[in-house]
Amino acid sequence: MPQGIYINVSRRNEDVFEMLDDYTQMKDFEDQSKADTVIGILRSYPKLITYKRRCHQLEKQLEELGVAY
Repeated sequence: MPQGIYINVSRRNEDVFEMLDDYTQMKDFEDQSKADTVIGILRSYPKLITYKRRCHQLEKQLEELGVAY
Protein backbone atom coordinates (compact mmCIF):
# COMPACT_ATOMS: atom_id res chain seq x y z
CA MET A 1 0.00 0.00 0.00
CA PRO A 2 1.62 3.28 -1.08
CA GLN A 3 2.11 5.95 1.52
CA GLY A 4 2.27 9.69 0.96
CA ILE A 5 4.88 12.07 2.26
CA TYR A 6 3.95 15.70 2.56
CA ILE A 7 6.45 18.50 3.05
CA ASN A 8 5.36 21.73 4.66
CA VAL A 9 7.61 24.57 3.50
CA SER A 10 7.78 27.78 5.52
CA ARG A 11 7.84 31.19 3.84
CA ARG A 12 11.54 31.62 4.50
CA ASN A 13 12.16 28.50 2.39
CA GLU A 14 9.80 29.30 -0.46
CA ASP A 15 12.66 28.94 -2.93
CA VAL A 16 12.78 25.19 -2.27
CA PHE A 17 10.29 24.55 -5.08
CA GLU A 18 12.49 26.41 -7.56
CA MET A 19 15.52 24.50 -6.30
CA LEU A 20 13.63 21.24 -6.74
CA ASP A 21 12.77 22.21 -10.31
CA ASP A 22 16.46 22.94 -10.94
CA TYR A 23 17.49 19.56 -9.52
CA THR A 24 14.81 17.79 -11.56
CA GLN A 25 16.38 19.24 -14.73
CA MET A 26 19.85 17.92 -13.84
CA LYS A 27 21.13 14.92 -15.77
CA ASP A 28 20.76 12.44 -12.90
CA PHE A 29 17.15 13.39 -12.26
CA GLU A 30 15.81 14.56 -15.63
CA ASP A 31 13.55 11.55 -16.22
CA GLN A 32 12.21 11.43 -12.66
CA SER A 33 9.28 12.95 -10.88
CA LYS A 34 9.81 15.58 -8.19
CA ALA A 35 9.09 12.94 -5.54
CA ASP A 36 11.79 10.67 -6.99
CA THR A 37 14.17 13.64 -7.12
CA VAL A 38 13.63 14.31 -3.41
CA ILE A 39 14.27 10.64 -2.63
CA GLY A 40 17.45 10.71 -4.75
CA ILE A 41 18.71 13.75 -2.86
CA LEU A 42 17.94 12.14 0.50
CA ARG A 43 19.70 8.92 -0.51
CA SER A 44 22.77 10.89 -1.64
CA TYR A 45 23.04 12.83 1.62
CA PRO A 46 25.11 10.25 3.59
CA LYS A 47 27.62 10.07 0.73
CA LEU A 48 27.86 13.87 0.70
CA ILE A 49 28.55 13.95 4.45
CA THR A 50 31.27 11.30 4.08
CA TYR A 51 32.84 13.29 1.24
CA LYS A 52 32.72 16.49 3.30
CA ARG A 53 34.45 14.81 6.27
CA ARG A 54 37.15 13.43 3.99
CA CYS A 55 37.75 16.89 2.49
CA HIS A 56 38.15 18.36 5.96
CA GLN A 57 40.65 15.63 6.85
CA LEU A 58 42.68 16.30 3.72
CA GLU A 59 42.60 20.07 4.31
CA LYS A 60 43.88 19.51 7.84
CA GLN A 61 46.71 17.33 6.54
CA LEU A 62 47.65 20.01 4.00
CA GLU A 63 47.70 22.64 6.74
CA GLU A 64 49.98 20.44 8.85
CA LEU A 65 52.33 20.10 5.89
CA GLY A 66 52.26 23.84 5.31
CA VAL A 67 50.81 23.46 1.85
CA ALA A 68 48.45 26.15 0.63
CA TYR A 69 45.32 24.94 -1.07
